[in-house]
Amino acid sequence: MDSGITIIAEKLIDPSVKKACKMMVKDDEIIKLVGISSKKLALNVIDKVSFWLVYENNNLLYCKLCNRGPFTKKGLYLHLSRVHRREIREMLEEELRHEIRTII
Repeated sequence: MDSGITIIAEKLIDPSVKKACKMMVKDDEIIKLVGISSKKLALNVIDKVSFWLVYENNNLLYCKLCNRGPFTKKGLYLHLSRVHRREIREMLEEELRHEIRTII
């Protein structure tokens, strides 16, 4: 079960980072990654994790994980996806496990 969670978490890194950077994440993109049956679960996990990645101060975006910034949307997207990819995957795995436990 853990390997499946790891695979799903890896797939959800980019949408989570996009959501955190105030970029558009389409439902079709999520459905392609996890399937229609897991869409609601994936959206909940993305919302919860993306909240902990970015903070905004005077319309400037900063990284909550390392307090670097200010960034543009694209710059923050690149920073999060390159520097903090492993940390975000671990956060997603933990949140996925929590969501699955609440369902079962």
